[in-house]
Amino acid sequence: MKRPAIFHPEAEEEFLAAVAYYAERSPSAAERFDAEIRRLVAQIETMPRRHGPWRHGTRRARARRFPFIVIFVERPTALRIMAVAHIKQHPDYWQERLA
Repeated sequence: MKRPAIFHPEAEEEFLAAVAYYAERSPSAAERFDAEIRRLVAQIETMPRRHGPWRHGTRRARARRFPFIVIFVERPTALRIMAVAHIKQHPDYWQERLA
């Protein structure tokens, strides 16, 4: 059964900030980034277990063409996107969002 992916408010802010960052440099890069993250989220919704366990009971999906990961947790009725993180960020900065 497909469960919807719901963004944590701070994860949504990260996603939108990254799109804006790429848009300042290249509108086409921003479009590609947006499409890549949306593709990952759709994949997470249909096959969450494809992405192995990671930190603190989460899973992560890595973007192919951008240095970002989507960190999520499985819940009975939904999947929670906890972070859209640049791979160079501190790996646990989003941990407090799990509470």
